[in-house]
Amino acid sequence: MNQALTARNYDGVFSHWQDGKVEMLHIVHRNQNGAVTERLASLDGSGREFIRTANELTCYLPDKRTVIVETQSGEEGPLLAGFPTFDEKSADFYDIRELTRTRLNRRNTRVIAVTPRDEFRYGYRLWIDESTAMPLKTQLCDAHGRIIEQVVFASLTLSSRIPDAAFKPEVSTEGFQWLRNEDPTPSKEPASVDPV
Repeated sequence: MNQALTARNYDGVFSHWQDGKVEMLHIVHRNQNGAVTERLASLDGSGREFIRTANELTCYLPDKRTVIVETQSGEEGPLLAGFPTFDEKSADFYDIRELTRTRLNRRNTRVIAVTPRDEFRYGYRLWIDESTAMPLKTQLCDAHGRIIEQVVFASLTLSSRIPDAAFKPEVSTEGFQWLRNEDPTPSKEPASVDPV
């Protein structure tokens, strides 16, 4: 699942539910020769967009008429942070088992329960596409199995090629304030950032 989220090219729409609020989001993810480019856009509410290329994250915040550009260390995970990541060490902290097989979005999936071995962690239920290993749905659960947060794909397309145009913001930034994380001084125009 971790490999599918980072190594595959995909374009999808998903809902994110937390604290009784639901937000629809559109994500485009491309891994081109090891270089990851992502765009995450809210389809309702503020219209915010996040675009990550190499080690730079650009946050477009139309409700604040601001663009924030941050340099990252390169160790950050995908923008789709609602999905958990697991590695070989996870078995020390979680009991991972298959609950059932079912269909979701016309795809055969395996439902996996990830139960913490202590009271300090949350548990998960994951719906993993059998043919692609992509997580189509995740639920973050408390110690009693109650859902705290949920991410569900409404549509998901995997493609061998995603064009550069898919990573251009839909927000017009005319008159926006541009901020860089290494330069806290606001400016009306980007100092060294091409507004894409």
